[in-house]
Amino acid sequence: MKRPAKSAAELEALIRVEIEEVCAWPTGMAITVQPDGETWKATTMQDGGEPDEGPINILEAVVNRLRAEFDLAI
Repeated sequence: MKRPAKSAAELEALIRVEIEEVCAWPTGMAITVQPDGETWKATTMQDGGEPDEGPINILEAVVNRLRAEFDLAI
């Protein structure tokens, strides 16, 4: 069964909202959603310093769950 499709901006917003429900969104952190073969991936960028592993681990879990629920609208 085909999953519902969301735009990259919609997926980015969903990811951010879910992370903010658990922890503060790291200052200077941005996320982008891009096609990745038959699915999509999320990439983070953060200004200065090493990213905090807590939000990154949460991000991975959220992205994996959303990837199973939604396709990327191209």
